[in-house]
Amino acid sequence: MQPHQPCGTPTSRKRQRRTIRRLRFRLVCIVHFALAACPLCGCAGFWDEVTSRDFKFKDMFKPPPDPLWVIRNSPDGDKKSKALGSLKEPLQNGGSQQEQDLIVKLLVQNAISDSQPLCRLAAISSLQHFKDSRAAPALIDAYERSASFQRDRPEVMETIQEQALQALGVNGNPIALNLLVGILKAPPGTGPSGDKQNDLNQRICAARALAYFPQYQAAEALVSVLRSEQDVALRDRATESLRELTGQELPGNAEVWAEFLHKSGKEALAKKPTTLGDKLLKLVSFQK
Repeated sequence: MQPHQPCGTPTSRKRQRRTIRRLRFRLVCIVHFALAACPLCGCAGFWDEVTSRDFKFKDMFKPPPDPLWVIRNSPDGDKKSKALGSLKEPLQNGGSQQEQDLIVKLLVQNAISDSQPLCRLAAISSLQHFKDSRAAPALIDAYERSASFQRDRPEVMETIQEQALQALGVNGNPIALNLLVGILKAPPGTGPSGDKQNDLNQRICAARALAYFPQYQAAEALVSVLRSEQDVALRDRATESLRELTGQELPGNAEVWAEFLHKSGKEALAKKPTTLGDKLLKLVSFQK
């Protein structure tokens, strides 16, 4: 009779548990922010409030609390994260410079140092849409300072880092370009967590974010992925970002893209990125 063999090494089991925790935390984040957005499109936000253990019937007829008051005073992380996620840029919405400075300061503080992960994520989500020059450096800082969760809750650190990378893409400030390119080109296992799967996830996030940067440095980094990487998901994301940067539907071949960029020069990146609407129009035209 053969002796019983263990199902896996301690290292592999630890990696599996970490993956499960990461997926569980991301699911919680997805559900949380989906519910936070529901008041904008229906009654789900109302139901969320009614079923809360803090709900009181008389509160139905009161105006919602001031988000700034909630952020400063509420110990409830759920309420605070919703308040942070609701903040808009004052100068882009008729506000004053004083209001701008106050809101930016609050978002920056919470994005880089709040002890509650959902609050950090909500602040990052709001900052990505700010045109203020302080937004991008704060997002970079949020990416780096997420390392405070690495020892006890590595799945939280990884989620915050990926959210920060995506936010840097949406924000589009060129100061983020070196960070994104560096992450995309980094060898597996050399990232902040030392975990190859997490490094791959971050590289895919960086490739996605680079679609917002019409600079040759971004395009060259994406082409280098096609030239040297074997991972299908990473190659597909790099190809899609190149298509969005140039408006060209070329295949995922490094030499084809390198030749196109060489021949077209700066004009290759001067075209409007391909949007979902553009792709749907192309599909309809093709079917006709």
